Amino acid sequence: MNLFFLPEPGVYELDEEESRHCTKVLRLTTGAVIDVTDGAGLHQRCRINVGQRKVTLEVVDSVHIPKRPFSITIAVAPTRKAERNEWMVEKMTELGVERIEFVVTDHTSREGLSRVVNLTRLNKIAVAAMKQSQQFYKPKITLNSNFTEFVTGIVADRKLIAYVPDNQLYDHVFQKVRKDQSTVLLIGPEGDFSPSEVQVAVEKGFETVSLGANRLRTETAAVAGCDAINLAQLLKTVG
Repeated sequence: MNLFFLPEPGVYELDEEESRHCTKVLRLTTGAVIDVTDGAGLHQRCRINVGQRKVTLEVVDSVHIPKRPFSITIAVAPTRKAERNEWMVEKMTELGVERIEFVVTDHTSREGLSRVVNLTRLNKIAVAAMKQSQQFYKPKITLNSNFTEFVTGIVADRKLIAYVPDNQLYDHVFQKVRKDQSTVLLIGPEGDFSPSEVQVAVEKGFETVSLGANRLRTETAAVAGCDAINLAQLLKTVG
């Protein structure tokens, strides 16, 4: 299935980039039927009409794909390199994630923050990953500049923070996930969370968890945590 992205409801015309992919890359012609999504659960089968510059659509069939019975939010401190944040967004989207929240922490480098967290580019990467992995929901991606406000306002059934002090043991994130519940997982920056941030998070209902014995880069931790939560939902039956 070649999936195309059409975010505007009621607009039955592919944009220039999607039109070019349809006609120049896939070499589809008038009368071919393609799959289209708005990234919010809509799945349409459409017959195309190839014009001079754009491809117009005639809807053949339309269904709404229900959301998963659980949701995953990964809240992660942005790394200093744009390509690492982009890789993180791509891989978490492929695995399945409802929200990606970039959160500025005490140890986050603020230099060039708008460049390394380019929301326009990150959303384009998420769209491409959604289509490649044949999903019908695009994750919401935001940048939060205030850690305390974020942990205070976040709502979820399970609120977890990946933080393990030296020489201490905590349950793995997999053990804390509950079937068909919403889970938010906080991932810290290089240098980890500050003690005051951990204290605030715990006071706001976050539980400390481990991601394993190895020390992971921020982007690796985010992807590993996302995968662990998805896997726990797949394998767990209750509790």
